[in-house]
Order: sequence, then C-alpha cells, then structure tokens
Amino acid sequence: MKGILRMKKRKVGILLYDYVDVLDFTGPAEVLSLTANNRVEQVINLYKKHLLPTNPFEVFTITESGKQIKTHTGIKVEPDFSIVNSPELDILIIPGGPLRAVQSVVKNKTIQDWIIKHKSIEFICSVCTGAMILGETGLLNGKKATTHHLALKMLQEKYPDIRVESDRKVIHDCNLITSGGVSSGINMALYLVEQTMGKSAAERTAKTIEFVL
Repeated sequence: MKGILRMKKRKVGILLYDYVDVLDFTGPAEVLSLTANNRVEQVINLYKKHLLPTNPFEVFTITESGKQIKTHTGIKVEPDFSIVNSPELDILIIPGGPLRAVQSVVKNKTIQDWIIKHKSIEFICSVCTGAMILGETGLLNGKKATTHHLALKMLQEKYPDIRVESDRKVIHDCNLITSGGVSSGINMALYLVEQTMGKSAAERTAKTIEFVL
C-alpha cells in the first residue's frame, strides 16, 4: 500500500454551557486540534491558516440549544452544534466552571441524559469541576476520579461511591478520564493523544505548544 497508513479521525465534542471556564475547553481543543499524524504535517499545521483535513482529531463545540453562550470571563462563544444535531462522538469532554454554573448543569436532566447516552463511546473526559457534572450521571460510581483541589472534598461528599484521589492531575478508569484543576485539561488532552496515537505523538504535540509534560 502506498502512502501513510492513517488512524481513523476521532470526533471530539466539547460540551459548553453558560459561565464555563475558558481554559477548561480551549486547552484541550488546542492540543487535540494541533495534533498531527507525523512531524511534517505538524509543521504544516503551524504555517497554514487552516488545519490539515488529515489531522487525527476533529474538534467541535456543543451546547444544549446550539445557541451562543457566555463564559465565566464574559467571552461569548458560538457553538458548532446542539445536543440534538451534533455528530456521533468518539470522545466527549466536559469542562468545569464556577460552582453555581456547574450546579445548573448538574440539575439539568436533559444534559445529564445526553451524557449518559454516550457512556459507551471511546472516552468521556472531565476537566476541573466538570467532574461534578460527570459525577451526577452515576458513571463515576466505583471508579477513581479527581477534580480541582478546592472541590475534592465536595465531590467525595456529594458522590460517596466515587474513589476521589488528589495525587494525580489525570486519572483514567475504564473509558472515563478526569483531570484536576483548570490547566489540567491540557495534561488530559495530551494523555488522550498518548493513549490513541502513542507517546511520541504526545511528546511532539507538547513540544509544538511548548508545554512541559
């Protein structure tokens, strides 16, 4: 066979909601979007205005209604899809935000049911306090998980069946990946790259964004 054998292109949906933390979703989005199949394509991505169609991850944003949301810092974001018309996902990322915003999503049965519907996809990931949203689904029961250091006690008290840990930035249990703290979404995304494409690809991507693993 001529040419390079490529892995399948994974569809990555990032759930957004009002007052979500910007870095929680832009960190993973940047890491996965800039990941390339090889060193040459990595360089091309840095020069071209548009990312290569051969990139291994297709990243898009999703809100409940498909309407614009406002982040915790006031930045407005127009999502790509609603939970009704989004493509089939391989990976779902649930970012965190301030407690009141997270509590609103925790109480939102429509979003909770939508997350549960994806329980068998390749990976469901949370960033920071997004673990509270994932915890409400029950999918983390009996599994190890982490969150922002200020929310660890709250996560454990609210969901006693979760085995909450504080000594790692990224915890992987079955197809669920949780990460602690706002910037840990970058660590989580690089971990995803390593799990799906290998360590050298993760190291190459980390070097591209000048992030120390």
